[in-house]
Amino acid sequence: MTRHILSLTACLIMASNIQAQLTFEHNGLERSYYMEAPDPLPEGAPLVFVLHGYTSSAELIRAYSGWPALAAQEGFVAIFPNGTLDQGGTSHWNANLSTSGTDDHGFLVELAQHLQETYNLSPECTYSCGMSNGGFMSYSLACEHPEVFKAVGSVTGAMSAADIGCIPDEIVPIVHLHGTDDLVVSYDNGVGGSWGGAGVEAIIGHWTGLMGTTAVDESPLPNQEQVDLTSVDFFRYYGAPGGQEFHHYRVNGGGHDWFGVWGSMDVVSTEVMWDFFSAQCAGEFTGVSESSPAQVWLEWTRQGIRADRACLLEVFDAAGRCTAQHRMFPGETWAPATSGITLIRGTDSNGNQEVLKAH
Repeated sequence: MTRHILSLTACLIMASNIQAQLTFEHNGLERSYYMEAPDPLPEGAPLVFVLHGYTSSAELIRAYSGWPALAAQEGFVAIFPNGTLDQGGTSHWNANLSTSGTDDHGFLVELAQHLQETYNLSPECTYSCGMSNGGFMSYSLACEHPEVFKAVGSVTGAMSAADIGCIPDEIVPIVHLHGTDDLVVSYDNGVGGSWGGAGVEAIIGHWTGLMGTTAVDESPLPNQEQVDLTSVDFFRYYGAPGGQEFHHYRVNGGGHDWFGVWGSMDVVSTEVMWDFFSAQCAGEFTGVSESSPAQVWLEWTRQGIRADRACLLEVFDAAGRCTAQHRMFPGETWAPATSGITLIRGTDSNGNQEVLKAH
């Protein structure tokens, strides 16, 4: 049973925005969080969770990130929850790690649903993002609860060893910012152990494979600050049948930083994540996956995969690598070796695509 408590002594209602420190009980544990919202609060406003890093706190990321001012300006609710202490006594988020047994997935899902109901916030515009361990946790929510968190963002985070092979029921859009010289969460190798050894490119491959993206654009961002010795390249992965996109900001020479606040000043982490979330909220990441049954031309049968039109089939593993290809004739059924398959994508002569998840 959960309950919601407002700390009146910490609640400041101002002309332009609402700031409140609150608690929420989950599994018998009272959890604290901060809420930032415009005043008055628009009906059906978006909801953004901002998760702190390992050893950090809600108070700290709320103070430095710039999310409170943006929430008041853009008309959404920003939530800054506090993690709990792991087995070593350090504040953390349990992104399917081996360092604690805290049910952070359940806590964040229940809190999001409670806030949606209490303040009439939009279930279709609810998101999670975070710094470092908060980014790990946001990825974990994308794996396990895409029905609640409709897009996620990560700044200097990666994916835990338990999450990197996830195959969610729904695939959500993702934005990821990461420095190539990050000494805490390596761009190429993650952290290791239960934190996972997957680098950023492997993570991109995993999710773009699940999405079924067909195109990628690369463009450099303007170098706003020469003295920080960094530059930023923007990668947009798109063309997925469901419309999902993966946006990656590679900060060349960047460290373990919340970009735009310290470290590289060539990209503002908070602004690009909100732009990404607001695009999802506006319906920009939708595609042909919602076609009517009469338009479906690729399907699993007991004998294998059947195609009703000529097409090229591509087989992808959990890391997003294409492991096999097969050209299909109309009415043909093909039975691929199922070991290691995550999804299969079919592309016909007109460029139309369908994606099937492995059974």
